[in-house]
Order: sequence, then structure tokens, then C-alpha cells
Amino acid sequence: MDTLLNQLDDNLKELYRKALDADAMLDNLQQQGHGKHQRIFADNTLFQASSNRFMPYLAETAEQIAAIRQSQQFNTATLERVVKQLKQLHQTLATFRAVITK
Repeated sequence: MDTLLNQLDDNLKELYRKALDADAMLDNLQQQGHGKHQRIFADNTLFQASSNRFMPYLAETAEQIAAIRQSQQFNTATLERVVKQLKQLHQTLATFRAVITK
């Protein structure tokens, strides 16, 4: 269980810096009159959060991991959801970075 939680924490740490950087880039774009989107993940069933920045989605995922850690129990559905959230965040941040740095 500890190994699993450590791996989830490592993913959160990696995503944290990327999400902060991406949100800063989005702030810059918005100040320039671009980036008028309403949500990062439109019509998404993985997240309850609805934001035009990445950090609220990451915070939601971190809260779920903290709940797993605190209870020292999880069901397969919860773990599967957290892993899917992490995967979607990784993929979307990588795509965002690729588009912005072109």
C-alpha cells in the first residue's frame, strides 16, 4: 500500500509544477486577449471540478489520494478513477505544452 501511495504522490509532485507553469501561461494568454475557454476538460466525467485552470483538477485528485492515505483503504473503482485522472492531467498538460511551445 505504501509503495502505491508513494507512486501516486510522485505523480502529484510532477504534475504540480507543470500545472503551475501551465496556469501561469494561461494567465499570460488571457491578459493578451486569448484563452477565452470556460473549462480545461469540457464534458468530463472524471472530475467534479470545472475550471479554466489546471490546479483545481490537480487539487481534486490530491484530495482523493489523501483520503485513501488517511483511511488506509481503497476500492478498485476509486483507485482506477485516480489513475485515470492522473493520466488525463499528464496527457493534457503535455499537449498544452507542445502547442504553446510551437
